[in-house]
Amino acid sequence: MPSKIVDRYKRILNGEQKRFSPYEFEDVQYRKQKVQLVVRYAIENVKRWTPEQARRELSLQDVKELKLHLVREFIEPPIEAKAEDVYYFVEFAYPYLPRLSEEQRVLWVYQEVLSGIRRHFPPGYFQSIKGEERAKICVDYMCEHLLKLADLRQLPSIFSKTERAYTLLKTYKLKILVDTLYFSPFDMVTEMYPELSDPSYWGEL
Repeated sequence: MPSKIVDRYKRILNGEQKRFSPYEFEDVQYRKQKVQLVVRYAIENVKRWTPEQARRELSLQDVKELKLHLVREFIEPPIEAKAEDVYYFVEFAYPYLPRLSEEQRVLWVYQEVLSGIRRHFPPGYFQSIKGEERAKICVDYMCEHLLKLADLRQLPSIFSKTERAYTLLKTYKLKILVDTLYFSPFDMVTEMYPELSDPSYWGEL
């Protein structure tokens, strides 16, 4: 029964056994429930935190001390998570907790890249349709908050010179978009904003 997992987890915490049996999580039907019970017990009974508090305060050191690294392989980190992030343990255990929207998550990542907290975007971040959506969110933010454009129709005049466009994208940490997703700055702008594909906006390229 999944509920017995807590008794076995207590024995691990008490030092009576080192780890879970290799067969403990073999049954996919109960795996998620078992992992959730372990994490919830650690948060509520050992740390005596609320789920909200746990999401804010749980650290990698806590994970080690609580022996939660023993279930880590069953909790897939979101693409945004950095190596030291463990907040997603809590979100896995408490699915009802409010989550950031996709746009909020993208802007969190982008702002950390801009500030140097992250050296680069997560691997594969701009791949697939989802990646294109993330790219658009980042470029929208760059235009509105960094370039402070009053009108998107100003974008072609800024990006019409390829060298200047690359310099801007490098400055605002988005050169990766034309390195991996688009053929050129022109291609990026006109695909993201089809209304700007009219040649009259671009003049002599």
